[in-house]
Amino acid sequence: MIYSSRFATKNVLKKAYNSAYRLQKCGLAQLSSNSPSPSILVTEMQNNSVLMTLNRPKSLNAVNAEMVSMIYSNLKAIEASTDAIDMVILKGAGKAFSSGGDVKTFLDGMQMPEKYEDLNTLLNNTYRSLFRLSTLKVPTVSLMDGLTVGLGAGFSYCTNFRVATENTLLLMPETTIGHFCDVSSSYYLSRLRGYYGRYLTLCAERVKAEDLLHAGIITHFVPSNRLDSMVSQLTGLRSSDSNAINQEISNFTEDLPTVTRLTTTLDISQSEKQTLVENCFKYDTVEEIINALELEGSKFALRCRSKILSASPTAVKITLELLRRASSLSLSECLVLERQLWATDIGTHDFVEGCKSMLGKRSPTWFPQRLEDYQAHLERFGKAEALAPLDLSA
Repeated sequence: MIYSSRFATKNVLKKAYNSAYRLQKCGLAQLSSNSPSPSILVTEMQNNSVLMTLNRPKSLNAVNAEMVSMIYSNLKAIEASTDAIDMVILKGAGKAFSSGGDVKTFLDGMQMPEKYEDLNTLLNNTYRSLFRLSTLKVPTVSLMDGLTVGLGAGFSYCTNFRVATENTLLLMPETTIGHFCDVSSSYYLSRLRGYYGRYLTLCAERVKAEDLLHAGIITHFVPSNRLDSMVSQLTGLRSSDSNAINQEISNFTEDLPTVTRLTTTLDISQSEKQTLVENCFKYDTVEEIINALELEGSKFALRCRSKILSASPTAVKITLELLRRASSLSLSECLVLERQLWATDIGTHDFVEGCKSMLGKRSPTWFPQRLEDYQAHLERFGKAEALAPLDLSA
């Protein structure tokens, strides 16, 4: 037994040494070993695959400035070393993939002058990371096991293979904190069939694996207890062939459960919901969508109406206009426009109020409070587009 234990320890140390050596060759070792908080993003090399784990489990892997900086640097290094890398896998530690951007970081950047530049750096690193992740020349996989919110969802959208489990709960809650849908969502969600992206963002809807598979947001459903084995098999492929990776993930998939449905809308079928969403969310103004939902009159439609009306009137109008424009823009154009809109959103009443209310666990007070009292959303786009565009490739 002593011999076995020593042998196992030697194997572990050997694997750790090999991983560190491979990371160093790809320019990733320093990030993993010498960072001020090395545990905040765990980067491993398994065979020829890079596994990045968002590692702030106590905050549900909320992404702060330091983590974004590390992700950005890692992706730059990976981009320069794709000949030595087969794939990149993103996952979260604990019970969440990621609860999104750190709201306190946003609030501090808006209210504390000395933190303003830090917020801008965070945003620039975020958008450059999303661009790099979506344009890497090696396949990318995200394991959306648990809560997947905001920026966490944004990182997932930018990967080639998006794997959900029975624990997955995705939402884009921006309109409930006085903000617009961002972090690449304008591009990806505006392209979902039947205006499903408008429904998700305007209602800040929570959705599970069944909803995500129906909408085309995820590529695979894999039970959570199979993820470790799946990752082991994927990294053991030693291949960057997308078809081989897809087949390997498919080997671990299961049919969605039918008895206990993985959906947040148990009172309506997916086909019924799709038809309703297509009919009610096809309009180009929020007021028309609200009226259509009221006329439709079902419990689901009235719930959607109530959710939109409880969100920031400013945010829902900007979000709808952004999705309308994004549907005809490229990914890079969408990322640039989102970043420009961010510059016009920092410090606005509703965004500050939304962040404060979330942190203080209270209901927000929007200004203006009614949809009909806010008509300046088109002016916001004019101001945003007049700003210098972010160089995504820097």
